[in-house]
Amino acid sequence: MNYSVNLLIDKFGGVKQLAKALNKNSATIYRWNQPKAKGGLGGRAPSTATTLINKAATKLSIDLSNNTQHISRSNPQTHQFINWFRQTAPYIQAHRNKTFVVCFDGEAVESASFDNLIQDIALLHSLGIKLIITHGIRPQLNQQLQKAKHKTAIYKHLRVTDKKTLNLAKQSAGAVRIDIEAKLSASLANSSLANKAVRISSGNFITAKPLGIIDGIDFQHTGGIRRVDTNDISKRLDDGHVVLISPIAYSPTGEVFNLRCEEIATIIASKMSADKLILLTEGTDLTETNQQHIEHLTTSQAIALAKKAADNHDDAQLHLQEAIQASQSGVNRVHLINRQLNGGLLIELFTRQGAGTLISTQPFEDARPANLDDIQGILDLIKPLEQRGLLIARTSESIELDIDKFHVIEQDGLITTCAALYSYPETNIGELACVAVHPNYRTGERGKHLLRLIEKEALSQGLTRLFVLTTQSSHWFLERGFSPASVTDLPPEKAATYSQSRRSKILIKKLKEVSF
Repeated sequence: MNYSVNLLIDKFGGVKQLAKALNKNSATIYRWNQPKAKGGLGGRAPSTATTLINKAATKLSIDLSNNTQHISRSNPQTHQFINWFRQTAPYIQAHRNKTFVVCFDGEAVESASFDNLIQDIALLHSLGIKLIITHGIRPQLNQQLQKAKHKTAIYKHLRVTDKKTLNLAKQSAGAVRIDIEAKLSASLANSSLANKAVRISSGNFITAKPLGIIDGIDFQHTGGIRRVDTNDISKRLDDGHVVLISPIAYSPTGEVFNLRCEEIATIIASKMSADKLILLTEGTDLTETNQQHIEHLTTSQAIALAKKAADNHDDAQLHLQEAIQASQSGVNRVHLINRQLNGGLLIELFTRQGAGTLISTQPFEDARPANLDDIQGILDLIKPLEQRGLLIARTSESIELDIDKFHVIEQDGLITTCAALYSYPETNIGELACVAVHPNYRTGERGKHLLRLIEKEALSQGLTRLFVLTTQSSHWFLERGFSPASVTDLPPEKAATYSQSRRSKILIKKLKEVSF
């Protein structure tokens, strides 16, 4: 029996997964799927591989029967669900056993959508994510203060906590903590995970210290963090508990202090070397000057944005400053998510487009040389540009032959950016070719970052100049140090193949040491 290659790819969940199951490389699968006129097998797996395919399918409990007809009759929502689930699966695997610190303020607890947020948090826990939750009490404490007709001073967004305010803060924190624990305990009761209880650990995981006197203001019982008991927290997480930390903490002498939940989350994320710090904001998104939502910032970009802010004490800027502090303290990924967006937490963590703003220490941690497993991803990326005439058409075979010349940026399994370097050592020049950025990722300077990688690689090969042929992107290259040139400036072998019909503009850049 000769199986359809497309059917096998669909059943095994992708080219990479199929190649891995059959102990073959991805290039072999691509050859099977190529037309016979191009040296392929016309989209049918070879009969010699049938036994191997059947064994792999049996081992993985995969049904190889062709049920396309049944699927085509299904509701369109079924297709939407299948596509969504396939895209989500890599994130489920990537997040398992990772440590996330999630912080939300007291406004979230009082909102009508809090049950949905708690269910989403419980779902994260059920997927094997280790969760540390910190919460605030600002509106609850304000209500208590109003009832008691007691006023407190606020200085630099910090409350001055006198003795009466401290007593009311303790009451508020206790009530909020109990509400959260109750909702977490009941969050899975009406779901398919009803028999999987959420175990919650609360306690004195942090040791506090007085904030002291700042600018002549005595903050009294407002405190900061002296120490975090990371060993105890880690033990609770390893035991499968959700760790819940309230903004009330104690000093070694038994004094009680009122703390900011954002500071608790930031310092714990740093001390625990958490994989993510997630700050749920009260609807204040970070935006560009054109009001476009900012999806991604590096730490340095976030610092520059904070310096431009007119008001450093509005909620968006305060959360940004906390994110910067966490990033500088070693938390690789900090997420700012609008708490009022239904399902925003799940959208941010389990989809490529996300829902909030990601702040990371490095611009693109997955920028790297390409390998054979990237062939299909590169083809998918450049095909729309080829159809528009922006790039010269390339086959999978040509990319396979030149794969060592390509660099890519990958995000969560998707090739978002690619570029290739072709060297002409006789004339000490290189060609920057096949530059492509996915349409959904053109706001994050990925092309600029990959250009720097290519320049660094060219320098390592002893090249002194870099040229590019482009029909519609000349301005982008001119802005990055390229200058207009002519055909006579090209290496002889490249000049001989220059297409007069395309009339691509020729741009050349003198290379110098690249800094990141």
